[in-house]
Amino acid sequence: MGNVKTVDLENTSGAYFAPGTLSSASRVLQVSGQVGSAKDGTAPADYESQIHLALLNLRKILIAAGARVENITKLTVYVVNYDAANRKHTRHIQKFLRGHRPAMTLVPVDKLAMPQWLFEIDATVALPPVEAPSRAPPLVTASEKHDVVIVGAGLAGLTAAHELIRAGLSCIVLEARDRIGGKTWSQELPSGGIIDLGAAWINDTNQSRIIALARKYGADLIEQNTDGYCVLQNDKGEISLFP
Repeated sequence: MGNVKTVDLENTSGAYFAPGTLSSASRVLQVSGQVGSAKDGTAPADYESQIHLALLNLRKILIAAGARVENITKLTVYVVNYDAANRKHTRHIQKFLRGHRPAMTLVPVDKLAMPQWLFEIDATVALPPVEAPSRAPPLVTASEKHDVVIVGAGLAGLTAAHELIRAGLSCIVLEARDRIGGKTWSQELPSGGIIDLGAAWINDTNQSRIIALARKYGADLIEQNTDGYCVLQNDKGEISLFP
């Protein structure tokens, strides 16, 4: 390919096109259109879930190429059945960009390459220059002092840290896992989807402090579906329904 490098993910090398290509001369990354589908190619039926997945797929390519969101110079968004009075994509893209403002074009379309696809996004990215390795600084003995040490970065631990800092005390939070969130544990399904084990619904009636924290930090809130039946699977694998 000469001075053009292919950027692939773990499940894309067999396709006839690449998710992204990188020009070594200009350090420009061209990202193919990313749609809202999981690893197995399935796409959720609702539009906003497809937006989430498409942006996640775009982020994966940025990471694989050593780029960040703030390196994006241009986005092109393709929307099926675009409604100018109900621009649902705007909030999700703004949250993805986190204040970064690249050039952007929106293209309303009748349909995309597959009938189930509702949203597609491609990008042009200017990678930062490769820096020459610097000499490692001499090793020093690190020493930190804090008023309080908190073990566990679940909701209780993070809330305690928040209140301690508000009270003018210093603290450090220790967490053994590579993520925060307490008992919630995201597991990947064989289909490529994600399920959060241990997650629970919150409300704004008798959990006012938790909902206030979620709103303060801009968490995406999804309304619980109260139609139909709940599904319970016990430790024996038996499945039952209840209202």
